[in-house]
Amino acid sequence: MKRLFIYTTFILLFCFDFHAELILTRAIPPEGSTGVDINSRVVLIFDQNIAEGQGVCSLNGTKLVPAVSSKMVTFTLPCLDYSGSYQFYAPAGAFTEKENPSNLSPEIRLTFTTKDRPHPEARLFDAIVAPDGSGNFTSVQKAIDAAPEKRTKPWLIFVRNGVYNEVIRVPESKPYIHLIGESADSTIIQYKICCNFLVNGGYTGPLEEAAAFGAYAAQFSAGYAIGSYGIDAMAYIDARNFYSENISYINLWGYEERNYPQALAVWCTKDRTAFYNCKALSYQDTWRTPASGGYRQYLKNCLIEGNVDFIYDNGDVFFDSCRINIVKNDKPTEEAGWIVAPSHSGTKWGYVFKNCSLSAENPGDSIYLGRAWIAQPKTVFINLQLDDKIVLRNKGWDSHFGQAIPLIFADWGTRNADGSLVDLSQRNNWYWYLNGNDTIQGYSQQYLSDEQAGAYTFHNVVPGSDGWRPDLMAERLPAPTLRAESDLLVWSSVPFAICYEIRCKGQFVCFTTENNYRPANSATDYQVCAVNEWGGRGLMSDYATGLKSISPGTAKIVRTELFDLMGRRVPENDISTGKQLILRKTSFSDGNVVVVKEIR
Repeated sequence: MKRLFIYTTFILLFCFDFHAELILTRAIPPEGSTGVDINSRVVLIFDQNIAEGQGVCSLNGTKLVPAVSSKMVTFTLPCLDYSGSYQFYAPAGAFTEKENPSNLSPEIRLTFTTKDRPHPEARLFDAIVAPDGSGNFTSVQKAIDAAPEKRTKPWLIFVRNGVYNEVIRVPESKPYIHLIGESADSTIIQYKICCNFLVNGGYTGPLEEAAAFGAYAAQFSAGYAIGSYGIDAMAYIDARNFYSENISYINLWGYEERNYPQALAVWCTKDRTAFYNCKALSYQDTWRTPASGGYRQYLKNCLIEGNVDFIYDNGDVFFDSCRINIVKNDKPTEEAGWIVAPSHSGTKWGYVFKNCSLSAENPGDSIYLGRAWIAQPKTVFINLQLDDKIVLRNKGWDSHFGQAIPLIFADWGTRNADGSLVDLSQRNNWYWYLNGNDTIQGYSQQYLSDEQAGAYTFHNVVPGSDGWRPDLMAERLPAPTLRAESDLLVWSSVPFAICYEIRCKGQFVCFTTENNYRPANSATDYQVCAVNEWGGRGLMSDYATGLKSISPGTAKIVRTELFDLMGRRVPENDISTGKQLILRKTSFSDGNVVVVKEIR
């Protein structure tokens, strides 16, 4: 009996101490996979229904959050890079059997490699806008009007240097419009319009201010804002997947008058809009972000200038290395300005300013980082650099404006012009507003820990579940290396380039998909840059020197062809009357080719 008792006890102890192991029946991607898409997720499928257990799952050391459903757990991954090597790790016991928590998942390690970045097909710009008539259009809006609807890939419009006095309207039916300017300083779209005037004439603002706006109202009555369709923004982008670079968007009302009311320079209403090296200049409400919380916007190396709530509305918006500039009018009663006035609802991140700078036009100009407008505003400034003119209020944020208590108004790593850290101890966290006769009060997060600040990355905020990568649009392709071979200007192919821009003495000549160009005459000041698949122009090459003009001698002409500046063949009898710049390509019997620019 004694031996039976000991044996029975051993069996019972064994049963209580033994833990069955969940079986991993499938992993996506499988261990050792190659060519994995950069937008992939990790999916684990077990033999039993599961629940979360203990331990941290990670990808290359970055913590992942699991989403459990029945037998399956899904991990949304941080943004992956092309040709990258990754290791997923889940510790033993990260998951348990739902009906029997003593059954634990095993340790899981998965390694995989993402696919190489695909090379785009060679192509030229779809349209060129030039004020001198040398392009396809003299108006930016006419080039937009001529673009096809319902595009699924970029429609590339190159805008030559010049001042375009017009409002811009991109309708919802025209996604993937890419406006690429020649130079942000010299490619300017501008118009004078504000919210107090109807397109068909008439003033709609406060009666006590009507006299001051009388002359301007008369201009509207005369058709000054034709083409704006009742929208007060200078540039109104109502389509997804819009991209722009190297263009200044100026609302002349705010820029010249330096006064109220609202005078929007840019207003994007839809998801997935991006800007690189652009400028937006006005006074009040310069930049309006999407009204929907689920929409994203990305700005890199841009300048936004204003004074009153000049970045406002909703959406997850990432300002990457942008410059914010404060301007004021000369009125003695002018208050301190406010950068943001958010109305976030349904957003995860809100406004994120990362590695941006804050400057002032005049020494001593003061500013609040922002004030709450509607709903539950969210704004953070990470590594904000102040110049030696700006005065950032110690509170950082204004306590009262609209009808909202912010969820988070915070800055981290803010530095003075001399590089010293700004004292954040007095940052405001108390806010209030009136709701009828009631005063609503509340508190907001005003500080970020190092760990919290580290979470505000491009990869976390921007790509989302669809893997949107505007950072690649803003990527500058390397400069080609030019060399002279006989009478040709030659360069090696630049990876991921769709075409190349030719410039002579700093002036635009044409685009080509070839890796060579034959100058029309003796030319010693040529440069070339590569263009990426989104129309982004890369780094400019050094000048090429020592090129000689070609002398065909006794060679006979084999054929003559005419092309427009985008490289498309133009029949001789199809040349329209009036000033038009074309390229005449003459091929000789000795193999030489001469390309000459002509105005027809």
